[in-house]
Amino acid sequence: MSKAHPQQWTIDDADHRPDPAAVAALAAFPTTQIADSGGPVSVVGPGIVRQAGGTGFCGPALTVWTKPGDILFLLKAPDLARTGDVLVVDGGGRTDAAVLGDIMSGALARIGAVGVVIDGVIRDADGIDEIGLPVFARGVYPTTASNEGPGAINVDVVLGGVAVRPGDVVRGDASGVVVVPREHVGEVVRLTQAVEDRERVWLDAMAQGAGLAEATGVDDVIRARREAVGIHLP
Repeated sequence: MSKAHPQQWTIDDADHRPDPAAVAALAAFPTTQIADSGGPVSVVGPGIVRQAGGTGFCGPALTVWTKPGDILFLLKAPDLARTGDVLVVDGGGRTDAAVLGDIMSGALARIGAVGVVIDGVIRDADGIDEIGLPVFARGVYPTTASNEGPGAINVDVVLGGVAVRPGDVVRGDASGVVVVPREHVGEVVRLTQAVEDRERVWLDAMAQGAGLAEATGVDDVIRARREAVGIHLP
């Protein structure tokens, strides 16, 4: 876990958020289709999943780096949050000190934040369920560690092995979390729409009686691969 950051003690209040319409368009797709798009999409490593509140979110990242287990800069983060934001916290993956609970979640929800994702753990899961704010993390643990800093807000962070910059769009659902660079959201929306269109063709074909292999063209792929290695079967 990282105990330091080159920009620690920084609070950047600049607006890095992309076009809200593009963010809304991306929110219409599940993480699986976004991940399958072939675009500039990063998939957060396993282990960071829904712990409390709602089941999914999509929005521009308000990033926080904190010394693992420290909550000082988490307490400041709601002052910079805006409607539609996702709070992204690089807590160094520490799992024995919570960095967010129901009081902080309530403050973010009242501002209009749509989700929280933490490389670390949370507490007060029952209270967060009542609030309804989707909170994804590595787990739940009842105690915190410190509120002394250092930390930083709106700086580049790492979430489950993935780099996240302020304003990058973060989408989470039951399958996991993906990150789209803020300047590529429109491109990824177009590529993901193509994935959805392809899957719709498959589903329509199956509804008409085709098997899965036929609908997806797998039989043709297998035949071509066999012939490529010199195997000719009926």
